[in-house]
Amino acid sequence: MTLGLSGLLLAAGLSSQTAQAVEVSGDITIVSDYAFRGISQTDEAPALQGGLTLATESGWYVSVWGSSVDFGGQGTLELDVLFGWSGDIAEDWTADVGIMRYGYPNTEFEGSNFWELYGSVSYKDLTFGLAYSDDYYANSGNYYYVYAGYSLALTDNLALDFHLGHNEYADDSSASYLDYGVTLSTEVLGLGLSLAYVDTDIKDCNLCDSRVIFGVSKAF
Repeated sequence: MTLGLSGLLLAAGLSSQTAQAVEVSGDITIVSDYAFRGISQTDEAPALQGGLTLATESGWYVSVWGSSVDFGGQGTLELDVLFGWSGDIAEDWTADVGIMRYGYPNTEFEGSNFWELYGSVSYKDLTFGLAYSDDYYANSGNYYYVYAGYSLALTDNLALDFHLGHNEYADDSSASYLDYGVTLSTEVLGLGLSLAYVDTDIKDCNLCDSRVIFGVSKAF
């Protein structure tokens, strides 16, 4: 109920900005593996992804994002919807807050769809964030995701991004784990290119071990 109310409030905030100009942006991406918080969602196979965002001048936005997935015959599509606000809160400081629904339209098992509140604060190239769900994926209960990231500009067209996240399952602490990674990204002929190393501290899990992921994207 709390998450649903938050979604209504954010949607109301977005609708109140209809008199303002709305900017439309999006992207299409192909990755060699879709890793979500360190765990492969495609059985370590390639994925096709795409997103579309409508944003107002005041910072309110609504986004739709989708990806192919492979859960061993239990679903082939992820489709997410986000409502939120992002913008400057002080000199060199920005924030991003909102609510997100993770959806798996053709997945049959109970608890595959869930809501998540998210928020992050960035100071220059350093970001700290927190996400929370009161009933996370597969009905796993209260879940927190705390993460930090740092983006290092190597040149005008080459960046190195570092990430560290902690996945906390409050109702089953034995399932909690760390994920981490580093991504090198650039742009060539209008295409975004990325090479990422991702890993977790989960033991004896083929979908959670270290891997290198290559991605190609086109923004519009």
